[in-house]
Amino acid sequence: MMGASHAVSGAAAWVALTSTAPIALGTHPLEPQGVILGALVTAGAALLPDADHHSATIARSGGFLTRGLAGAAGAASGGHRHGLHTALAAVGAALLTGFADRLTATVPLLGTIPLGSALVLLALVAFANKALDLGRSGVVNLWAGAALVTVTVLAWAPEQLEWLPQAVLVGFVVHLVGDLITTGGLPLLWPFLVKPPRRLRKAPVLRRIWLANGYVALPVLGRTGSAREQALTAVLSLYAGALVVVAAGQLIGRIGSAAGAVSAGGAVAGLG
Repeated sequence: MMGASHAVSGAAAWVALTSTAPIALGTHPLEPQGVILGALVTAGAALLPDADHHSATIARSGGFLTRGLAGAAGAASGGHRHGLHTALAAVGAALLTGFADRLTATVPLLGTIPLGSALVLLALVAFANKALDLGRSGVVNLWAGAALVTVTVLAWAPEQLEWLPQAVLVGFVVHLVGDLITTGGLPLLWPFLVKPPRRLRKAPVLRRIWLANGYVALPVLGRTGSAREQALTAVLSLYAGALVVVAAGQLIGRIGSAAGAVSAGGAVAGLG
């Protein structure tokens, strides 16, 4: 899958799991703000496995720094669609995100903050903005926008960072599924690659599922960037967008109710 398709898929999976709207699964319901912010964060997390590619969205999001990190990640994991494209990497990324929460710092105005989680949030929001083209172009604008979101969360809703490991896991897994259903497939048993016997490599159906290099694929979308992939991405975009709008409406309604209660309380106090 392309970067934008991965990002949209991650956002769609998150809102499906956390929204309470009738068209959502709602298996892990969150407050509206968690649904909205989580959609953005999981969109960024769904790009993480491609940190092993020098021209992926992550590599292009921060100039020479992210390009260098992508190069190092690719070298350490064995190259594109190797070590970072496994279930083991998904679990490892989620665990590291959880451990990051233990790193704290004291900063002016905000007090003690979960610095590790804040940095994870900053990066994932920046990656999502890059993939979905949500802000102005340019590295400075990209990271300034992500910093604004991060500071806002730290100031007003730091508890929203508690679900970061789950968002990373969901995004990672959705990415793996997206690549699995393209012709490239995945090294499901990496670092062990079991290649099919020669006599099976030309079998009409099996050769598309059990690839000659040992990867496994269920190529219902065809090649990366295919028309089928674009169609699926369009549908998922509409779905995710609809549930984000529902969550935004719920959030606005709650804010209005809270403001009304405060006004009513003030009026009663004035009469007293």
